[in-house]
Amino acid sequence: MTHRSANIGKWFPLAAGLLLLLGGCGQSDTTPTKIVPTTGSILIDSEPDSLDGPWVLAGPENLTVSGRGDTTLAGFVPGTYTLTWGPVEDWITPFTQQRELAAGGEARFGGDYTGENPFLGLEFGTDATLEVVTWNVEHFAKKGLVTVDMVARAILTMDVDIVALQEIEDSGYFRDLDDRLVGWTGVRATSASYNINLAYLYREGGDWVMDSVGEILTGYSREFPRAPFVMEGRFKGVPIVVIDNHFKCCGDNFINGDEWDEEVRRRDACILLDQYVQTNYPDKKVIIVGDMNDSLTDPSDRNVFNVFLDNPANWRFVDMDIAEGPSGGWSYPGWPSHLDHILINAALFSAADGPAAAVLVVPLFENYPNNWWGYDRDISDHLPVALKLIP
Repeated sequence: MTHRSANIGKWFPLAAGLLLLLGGCGQSDTTPTKIVPTTGSILIDSEPDSLDGPWVLAGPENLTVSGRGDTTLAGFVPGTYTLTWGPVEDWITPFTQQRELAAGGEARFGGDYTGENPFLGLEFGTDATLEVVTWNVEHFAKKGLVTVDMVARAILTMDVDIVALQEIEDSGYFRDLDDRLVGWTGVRATSASYNINLAYLYREGGDWVMDSVGEILTGYSREFPRAPFVMEGRFKGVPIVVIDNHFKCCGDNFINGDEWDEEVRRRDACILLDQYVQTNYPDKKVIIVGDMNDSLTDPSDRNVFNVFLDNPANWRFVDMDIAEGPSGGWSYPGWPSHLDHILINAALFSAADGPAAAVLVVPLFENYPNNWWGYDRDISDHLPVALKLIP
């Protein structure tokens, strides 16, 4: 990393000193005073290095620092610092970031300048509709800030209201993602094994108002290795419940008598969800989403979703046409299958049948550098599935 100079509008010097009291015969008769740091350092990392991206740092007491490229700044007082990246011709400017600096600590800012937005043309939302997206962003963030920037850009381009996420492993990168989405709020569960947590991002200040969020069915780890994550809110005053899930993966595509069989665990998870909604939300409009790790179109004797499919008066998978369609439209292209689903209850059937409604696996890879290979490398092995309707 090459470090470059910065222009400082107001500088906080690092005041440090050490007093040694020496006794006779060269021996010290006092203990040296321990110096407690009162300032910290700020590290700025601009990518690609050859671009020397410009930036402006703002901090306490009207501090302003400007510079270019990778830089380390020492001697800054604790407080809140905001770094704004400057434009570079023919490059997309990274998002503004905010960090807290503690005494003796470091605050790190990273910005990745990228080329043309690869997701242009994939706008989905409208002012009139509620949009809910489910997206497994594999091992987030698998390519660090590159993944963070691309996921943020994709969400803003899709122009949706709620994004239910799976596999949010790194809480720091999730905060970075939340920081980049101005006007949005992120909330992440914390109980999942191996930190493969569920999360929500939702837009604030519009028609969606979030009332509460939390985990349910936490005592059923066999059925739910990641406890379902529920968000309750209102869209234009209409109460809506969204339940995010990430079912157990893998298996042999058969349901056997072993309670730890993967298909049995997914089947039993569906049964518990059905019971929970019927008991707790009998009069609410409910949307169940997530990486459910199984196909909707398996034969009945091997289908983990029978509790829903056998009750069409109360439940509907709005992505069934996608599941029954060509593999090119599925959510898990690497091993062609459709594993990510959106399920609604009867209270939303009329909305799903309305002229404004639509369901889509969003093909984020189509214009991404190196297409599917590049998308899989930088972002995820799953594609988002999106629903819009007027509830």
